[in-house]
Amino acid sequence: MASGQEPADQVSPPQEISGAADLVRWPLLTLLLPLVPLLVLLAAVSLPRQRQLLVLDGQRPAVSRPFRLRDGWLGSPEIRLRAELPPNTAMALAVDLIDPAGQTVLQFDQEGWREQGIWQEDGESGSYDESDAELRLQLRPRQGGDHSLQVALDAFSDAAGRPLPPPLRVSLVVDNHSVDRGLLLITAAVTALLVRLLWVGVYGDCRQRRRLRVDDDVAALRLELGGPGLVRLQVLGRYEEPDVPPRRPAPPPRRVQLELAIADAWGAVLLHERLELPLRRCSDDDDHWWLVSSSRYLRLSQPTSVRLRASLPDPLAAGAVELEWIQLLVEDGVVTAWPVAVTPLRKPG
Repeated sequence: MASGQEPADQVSPPQEISGAADLVRWPLLTLLLPLVPLLVLLAAVSLPRQRQLLVLDGQRPAVSRPFRLRDGWLGSPEIRLRAELPPNTAMALAVDLIDPAGQTVLQFDQEGWREQGIWQEDGESGSYDESDAELRLQLRPRQGGDHSLQVALDAFSDAAGRPLPPPLRVSLVVDNHSVDRGLLLITAAVTALLVRLLWVGVYGDCRQRRRLRVDDDVAALRLELGGPGLVRLQVLGRYEEPDVPPRRPAPPPRRVQLELAIADAWGAVLLHERLELPLRRCSDDDDHWWLVSSSRYLRLSQPTSVRLRASLPDPLAAGAVELEWIQLLVEDGVVTAWPVAVTPLRKPG
């Protein structure tokens, strides 16, 4: 149990809300940075695409309906062609891109194939269906406007090279705002990581940080605290079942009393409170324990040498639960992003 003389009355200064001097809000704006590539991606996938279906009969080239190509601020134009090949076939296409004036501005050939079958290896087997029948063409047209594609079927054969009778269906998709989705997602993830590191550097930094853990029911520290920023005080306690349980164990209580006291170098009591805190049960496999925690913000306008003391009751439930350790964490010079409840510590009188 806690030892030493204890003040008879509680000293609980009224709480107030932290002011502008304790708030640092500009890092909140960095939360918008990871959203920028995601918004670009969302805008790109939300815009409509132009779709057509071309049927190649092998006798004369198929000409698509006019589609609009334009180069804008979001992404770049992309033309996608995909042939609907039957299994175990191959093809060769000749493609011409025709501008609004009726002139051919780009010519290229495209080969494709599709293979389907059954594989066997070391007594195992399965099916496969592989193909390479899609073309993606990214370009920036010199002149925007209505363009068209002329597609001719130069070759269409089976796996043995024997010609196959047409027709062959080819789908056409025109996207004027194509973006690299993988690059945008990676950019968003890296930006979010950098923002996280910035927040740790701003809100996780302080003038000093002291942590004390003792295998007792009382933890005490003497420190010089105060000045710009806040003092964050956290108390954490862990209870466990004893090695030798009592003969008549009682159920653990739902709440325990934390006694917190702060005094200056001359012994003047700045804070003395008894707080009722919930006792949380935790489990991991066959291990059981209980935790109690409290966190609060304090303000000392001037650097002052103070003594902090926290104590928890031990044992509980007629010896059925014992305090394993109590931990005291003190951080001085803390800033926050949002207003928090603060207890100002002032000398009596």
